[in-house]
Amino acid sequence: MRLLTVLASSQSNADEVTAILERHNLEYSLTDHTNGEKRTITVPAPEHAIEPLEDDLASVGNVTIIVEEPMAIIGSDWDESPADGRREWLSFERISRSELRSKAQSQLPSLVIFAAMTAISGIVATTGVLLDSLAVLVGAMVIAPLLGPAMASSVATVLDERQLFVRGVKLQLVGIGVAMSSALAFALFARTSRVITTAVDLEASLGLGSHGLPPSLLVTVAVCSGIAGGLGMATTGITDLIGVMIAAAIMPPIGVIGVGIAWNAPEAVIGSFVVVAVNVIAINVGAIATLWTVGFHPTDRSRIRTTRGAILRRVVLLTGLLLVATRLLEIVSDGL
Repeated sequence: MRLLTVLASSQSNADEVTAILERHNLEYSLTDHTNGEKRTITVPAPEHAIEPLEDDLASVGNVTIIVEEPMAIIGSDWDESPADGRREWLSFERISRSELRSKAQSQLPSLVIFAAMTAISGIVATTGVLLDSLAVLVGAMVIAPLLGPAMASSVATVLDERQLFVRGVKLQLVGIGVAMSSALAFALFARTSRVITTAVDLEASLGLGSHGLPPSLLVTVAVCSGIAGGLGMATTGITDLIGVMIAAAIMPPIGVIGVGIAWNAPEAVIGSFVVVAVNVIAINVGAIATLWTVGFHPTDRSRIRTTRGAILRRVVLLTGLLLVATRLLEIVSDGL
């Protein structure tokens, strides 16, 4: 459920707003300000009703719309079922475009915080690889803030938000670069320690990079991660655990890259690097396809065709890169 607060600058605007709300069969409260000029309309509404409401209210001039998520609802009169009694596929739980945009933007931390958390995650992942410890690797997955950039670029693609897309792609590249750099730096440091060197089971550690697994299985996991992320973003679902799933496809191979370079294992380094590339591409393809299938598109219908063409080009490009990376991974795997 969502709570809409509509600020109308005049009585005529307020009348237009209330007429729209009555057409949607929604209950509301109307408050006049003391100066007699502005009106505040408060409307409780289910998630699926927000987007058509925003579209209709956009035609009313001089109004401000604020959408909030209530902490609790007390009372038995509230029914979140659609007015006509039907529950269309997934539309009942789907959030509005504006909320999706805000949700994607909120997933993007500042560059400094993002880089710091990613660097820490890279170090922890490398430690997990050196220890051959899945528990430590899970810790690295929890720390890694990789969900936000991937989902932001996917959301920006379907909504035709250029600035958000550029920032999402930039943070994905920065995140991978920082994680690999921190993993390599820590692995080189560990390589200088005789105690660590003698304790490392190199064959077992390098096996955590998944580069020896069938590429089709790796692609399946990554695409499913992207689909889950897209559904989590598009609905009222929780995305935190999905972020761990996405990090699970990326952080262990990054840790193996650092260890492989430090211990001079080029096959594992190349294979793990390709695994990272395959997973990142597949996650983005899965998320973009899911968000578009659910029904997200730009508000302006004249931009839908242009956006559809841009999405098709990006998906074709990503799919082509995915096929090339998968084939390269097969070649590397056969050589191991």
